[in-house]
Amino acid sequence: MIRIAVLASGSGTNLQAMLDAVDAGLLRHGTVVLVVSDKHDAPALRRAKQKGITAVALDKKQLKTARFESE
Repeated sequence: MIRIAVLASGSGTNLQAMLDAVDAGLLRHGTVVLVVSDKHDAPALRRAKQKGITAVALDKKQLKTARFESE
């Protein structure tokens, strides 16, 4: 099973289409397990929570000061 994480910043209509596809059996080898947004009030987060999917809002201010290094 492929575990899918979705990045969303808006209403979540694309997320809903994915969830509907999973429910309809069109995404047989995948499931949405995480939804992340840069907006704490994004409707996509509510959609995820309603389906029992982990939903996380990231703080833009913290992201701007974070440093990411690659090896």
